[in-house]
Amino acid sequence: MEITIPKKLTNNFQSYLFFTELQASTKRYIQDEIIFDFKETKLIESNLFAVLGSLIMDLERRKNKVRLINFPDSILNLFYTKKMIKGGMKKDVWKSLIKCQFFKSADEGELTDYLENKIFPERPDVALNPQLKMAIELCVAEIFRNAFTHSNRKEVFISHYVSVHNKKLIISIVSKGANMQKLATNVLKQAQNGMGAIQWAVDSGTTSKPFKHNGMGLFTIRQFIEQNEGKIQIISGNGVWKQVKQRRFSKLTRKEYPGTIVTLEFNV
Repeated sequence: MEITIPKKLTNNFQSYLFFTELQASTKRYIQDEIIFDFKETKLIESNLFAVLGSLIMDLERRKNKVRLINFPDSILNLFYTKKMIKGGMKKDVWKSLIKCQFFKSADEGELTDYLENKIFPERPDVALNPQLKMAIELCVAEIFRNAFTHSNRKEVFISHYVSVHNKKLIISIVSKGANMQKLATNVLKQAQNGMGAIQWAVDSGTTSKPFKHNGMGLFTIRQFIEQNEGKIQIISGNGVWKQVKQRRFSKLTRKEYPGTIVTLEFNV
């Protein structure tokens, strides 16, 4: 199977829809060759590497041989291209070639190390004040904890993108396993679609007992997003929900995502 990667993969719904439908179309491939062709790709926002990395890991676990080919110069530096070999890639492409952080436990020390050393280093064009830095760290830590608590699969991918021009920091957190649709159905004892499940999860006062922890909660994250005039988007099961500043949108998707993608966008 050969997959042509789009010309642009940016932090918009169409890019996430591309990955959701790609996940669905490849879920039954076993011991096959999967080629990702980047010949037409001019732009990738690197927060999407968490989604790409988790997809490739699933493919390789099913004994597929994954190859990434034809990187244009404009995106070459986004990948660990020094680990490429002639005629293909080393095994574990998701780990050796894709620049995303993989967590296999809920160790928040590892998360703090990633935030401090990868996301928060001083940049001459983008500076974070201490209060904003702390708020971002709390938001990411809450999503991180939720991913391990609710997914029943101990794997989380995180990647980020800094837009120097727009002064934005975008962070995507991806978990596979049980999605919000399954969680809400179990807690509410009534079948939920993805859109309704996400809305339930982000509403004030929602709890998923017996899994409740003492975190800040999605509702508090939404409040901070409003104050920051940022954005939060959640894709889980067959639903997508997003809040941009104070405006909220939701819809059902054609294909179901086997997990949850949470993307936080902050003005910095």
